[in-house]
Amino acid sequence: MARWFDNENPGLRNFWHPVARVADLDNSRPHAVRLLGVDYTLAQLDGHWALLPETCPHRLAPLTSGTIVGETLQCAYHGWKFDGSGSCVDIPALGSEATIPPTAHLETPAAIEERYGLIWVALDEPLHPIPAVPEWNDDAFGVAVIPAQVWQASAAQMADNFLDVAHFPFTHLGTIGDPEDLEVAPYEVTRDGWSFSSVHHHSSKVLGDATSGETEAFTTFHRTMTFRCDAPHHVRLHIDYGVDGDLVLLFFHQPIDVGHSALYSLALAENIADGRMTAADHIAFQSEVGREDRELLERLATKAVPLEVGVETHTRADRITVELRRLLADIDDLPTG
Repeated sequence: MARWFDNENPGLRNFWHPVARVADLDNSRPHAVRLLGVDYTLAQLDGHWALLPETCPHRLAPLTSGTIVGETLQCAYHGWKFDGSGSCVDIPALGSEATIPPTAHLETPAAIEERYGLIWVALDEPLHPIPAVPEWNDDAFGVAVIPAQVWQASAAQMADNFLDVAHFPFTHLGTIGDPEDLEVAPYEVTRDGWSFSSVHHHSSKVLGDATSGETEAFTTFHRTMTFRCDAPHHVRLHIDYGVDGDLVLLFFHQPIDVGHSALYSLALAENIADGRMTAADHIAFQSEVGREDRELLERLATKAVPLEVGVETHTRADRITVELRRLLADIDDLPTG
């Protein structure tokens, strides 16, 4: 029987996932979060973000309907209070001297951290760190934050697309795709534990041509792309434009449920820092490139990636996405408890 990898694979509990963009949150109230098909409550308690189960253990009322009181989240139904560790610290109906039953306490994730303007969560002890972004604190790079989106696709399918080097002249003909640059030159993929990387050279349309609406006449240039994928399915693309500087694109995925994934994307560019382009320029352009990807991915009938080689036909041009399948297979093989 063929194995398929979807957004509710239990092995995903062992890795970091972004669940929200901090700028989109109101720290005075709780927020609903769905991860791996399970509902949670995200709240800032005692100055730190906490992820609690969606339901109160008393009468299963939604904690997202609750109120932040001091350093606790208070359930709207009977006033039970929970701190950031998930401990129930008050049951008003029992009085201040009551003994809190052990089953009143909530299970919380193994780790939660704020980085790159995102809230990251690992439900179980993480086997691999949050992806490194050395340019984040580098003054030579400016940052463009692409608005978060929810796609009807699995996170693995989205990573597969962002790593793919053969679809540019077809899927992205309206933006970056050069219709004359069809062949993918031989390349190597290097695996390092729970990550892998690869370097590619290809031709792309000049940004001005790609956004002008002109489809007949355009100019192209060659660029060097260095891909890195960190488990479970976070993609970093470093593009070297030579004298025109460097661009780093980050694609961080939240596996919401079997049919949906959130995409948190960032563009870090030297031409933003030096004023040659604006963050708004990058946001508009990357959003259009993403739209081309999204339209195709959302038409895929199955929201999962097959792990058996025989299910799909692979070629030498697909080495990097075949490596993704090997990484996902290793996650699928993790023991669950």
